[in-house]
Amino acid sequence: MSHQIKHIVLLLLLWVVASSTLDTCPASSGIHGTPGQPGKPGAPGANGKDGLPGQKGKAGAPGSAGMAGHKGEKGDQGFEGVTGKVGPQGENGEKGARGTTGEKGEKGDVGDHTSTLKSAFSMARSTNISPRRGQPIRFDKTISNEQRNYLSRNGKFLCQIPGLYYFSYHATSKGNLCVNIMLNRVKQVGFCDQVYNSFQVSSGGVILKLRQNDAVHLETTESSSMLGVDGADSVFNGFLIFPD
Repeated sequence: MSHQIKHIVLLLLLWVVASSTLDTCPASSGIHGTPGQPGKPGAPGANGKDGLPGQKGKAGAPGSAGMAGHKGEKGDQGFEGVTGKVGPQGENGEKGARGTTGEKGEKGDVGDHTSTLKSAFSMARSTNISPRRGQPIRFDKTISNEQRNYLSRNGKFLCQIPGLYYFSYHATSKGNLCVNIMLNRVKQVGFCDQVYNSFQVSSGGVILKLRQNDAVHLETTESSSMLGVDGADSVFNGFLIFPD
């Protein structure tokens, strides 16, 4: 039994020696033998040199937004920007203090003197005695006569401002009455009313072109029943419409 064990051990040693010889010794010039089994991996080699730069890769997908950083310091003042649009009108401010008196202005143009020219009257009779035929009717009760152009002493209006005038009368009568409006003793218009046993008011009017010192008055004909008492007044009016 021990003889067999020795024999097996000897065979194993021979095989190991044969295997070692195959790994390290060159083959003889004889016929190539059968390839041996692959050897064991060798130890790692040293690092090689850096290779050439590779081609640029494709852009990667956008990364996710990073966290907000800390607030930075205040920067320098920038350039002035362009003027913006006009904003809405603001509320009215409080009334300011009164300013100082300004300098005297230049003398203005000459105004229209005709706008300041005035002439008007309104007179009434204070008697119920009928006026005389062909004579100026005197109106001696003043209602308005600021310019004093109506002369009650002779019953005439005397023109001081040339221009267009309007004259009218309103007369109360208890009988027939005819009234003429006269300019420089020349009849311009006449009005007549026939009355029987009752009071009646008649009236008339006319526009006349007058020159300075022209005279206008009223006078009656043979029908001269004109009253002048309270409640039955007779009046003569006139006023300037347009001065020349």
